[in-house]
Amino acid sequence: MYRAQRNGKSPTSGERIDFKFSKFQALQVPKVWDKLLVSIISVETGKTIARSNKAMVRNGNCQWTETLSESIWISNDDSSKELEEHLFKFVVSMGSARSGILGEATINIARYYTSSRSSAQVSLPLKKCNYGTILQLSVHIKGLKDRNTRAPMQKPWTKIMMMGVADQMGQLPLLI
Repeated sequence: MYRAQRNGKSPTSGERIDFKFSKFQALQVPKVWDKLLVSIISVETGKTIARSNKAMVRNGNCQWTETLSESIWISNDDSSKELEEHLFKFVVSMGSARSGILGEATINIARYYTSSRSSAQVSLPLKKCNYGTILQLSVHIKGLKDRNTRAPMQKPWTKIMMMGVADQMGQLPLLI
């Protein structure tokens, strides 16, 4: 359940943001690991929300071709100036918990929502890993470009004033 729903707020009091995670790559993978997968787990609920297919480890590197997606609600509550945390854990493993976990990394994806860029490359050192393995991935925010490039609403009287000035100067009005 989303935090907004649990707090009694309607999910429509916020904005739904779609995140895509792609270009997964594990670097410095030890030779004892032959196939790996990535799971995305919600820290809040503890549930797995997305999982990649298994990929072969070659020369200490492992790449996944899948794109994994998730949506979250960002609250539009003006009483709180701080953005709510949305923590996701990325777990790199051979499959189930019984067969071995190479390591894990946690990110707050709400941080990427506040960025002015619609995508970011992220390098995450795996915790609980003794081999120095790093997980690289791309975080893409769908619809962010539209949100950031929206022109601020111009008040109607601004255009009227500009037209009046242009008329006085004997020129055509310049509408911005």
